[in-house]
Amino acid sequence: MKRGPRRPRLTTLQLGKIFVAVAAVSGALLFQKAQLAAMLRPGDTVQIQFTEAHRLRSAVSDVKMSGVEVGIVRSIEDENGLTTVEVKVDGDARKAMGTAPSARVRPTTLLGGNYYLEIIPGGRRGEFKGTIPVERTQLPVELDGVASAFAADARTGVRSSTKALDATLEADGTRALRDLLESAPGTLRSTDEVLRALQGTQPDRDLSALVDGGENASTVLSSENVRLGETVEDLATTAEVLDGRRNDIAEAARTMPSSLDETATLLDSLDGVLTSLEDTADPARPAVQELSRLLEQADPVLARARPVVRDLRGVLRDARPLVTTLIPISRDLDATVDNLQGPVLDRVNGPVLEQLMSPWHGTGEYAGGGADRPLYKETGYMFSNLAQANMTDENGSMVSFLPGVGPGSLAGLPISLEQLINAVVKGER
Repeated sequence: MKRGPRRPRLTTLQLGKIFVAVAAVSGALLFQKAQLAAMLRPGDTVQIQFTEAHRLRSAVSDVKMSGVEVGIVRSIEDENGLTTVEVKVDGDARKAMGTAPSARVRPTTLLGGNYYLEIIPGGRRGEFKGTIPVERTQLPVELDGVASAFAADARTGVRSSTKALDATLEADGTRALRDLLESAPGTLRSTDEVLRALQGTQPDRDLSALVDGGENASTVLSSENVRLGETVEDLATTAEVLDGRRNDIAEAARTMPSSLDETATLLDSLDGVLTSLEDTADPARPAVQELSRLLEQADPVLARARPVVRDLRGVLRDARPLVTTLIPISRDLDATVDNLQGPVLDRVNGPVLEQLMSPWHGTGEYAGGGADRPLYKETGYMFSNLAQANMTDENGSMVSFLPGVGPGSLAGLPISLEQLINAVVKGER
């Protein structure tokens, strides 16, 4: 049997080189393990803006929501004075954030150390899309920063208070704490009753409904931070105004009982009025419907009358002095009318009007004279003739005089010629 050619064996040097290369690649992969894990981790990417990174580390710092780890910080970039932190979260976490979540950097312990990024749900229910702006992000306050805000004397006082507390506990404080613990069970029983009362009449639903309502309220408040701040400022302004008018408010509160009594009396009086109004409402409904149509037809009329009303303003303005002058005249006229009442008007309405409306016929030696026209017409004709007798033209004034002769012109006879003719005429008949 013929054997094939032998494969060359690797030398020791070659094996060493391969081992070193594999070790170098493995070390590099181990060194970049966190970055590779963050890159290869499944989930969605969310960007969050901060004023600074504050010790967050890419591929190291965790992302939590409600205390549960949901992702990891992927990258940190500084640009234009803002720090953009890109995180990768689980697929379900984006839906739980709400439409307006917020974020903050928190330390893992009270003294600092490692930090993680916490996402706080906010807004309405739904999947979050976009970037969490810097207005909804917060940075932690370090303990040394809080201490540095106090003056040196205040920090010294805190140390002295701590020492005094230790001395108090060494003296009678321990006994007082023991007494407190002995009396605690009775207090805790009352607390248990209070907690049971907080569960409501339906413990399986009331408390959960209260928590849901509080969550919804906090969600809305967190999504409207800017408006909430404006509302608080407006409340401060309102409080200042109320403080300035506190005396008026106190006076109003003092007079309020009597005002309420008067209001109650007025409402009792209005009760009967409203009842009558209900009775008259049904008959008045057709008239109101007709009034609606009338108003619709009156629109063009009002449009045409608008210029006239506009011009009447000047007329009314000019007529104001005349009306002002007529006020005292109207008062005097009222007194005059009052004086005319009684016997004067009765005499005018009685014999005077009867005489003016009756025809005039002569009596005695004037029998047969006169006419069937009433006296006021004859009087009018007389004044008209007098007006014609006295005329004025461009040549001046003149008086007309027309003499004439009639059957009755001869005087001194036992019977006038006119009476004689009338007697003859009557005799022939």
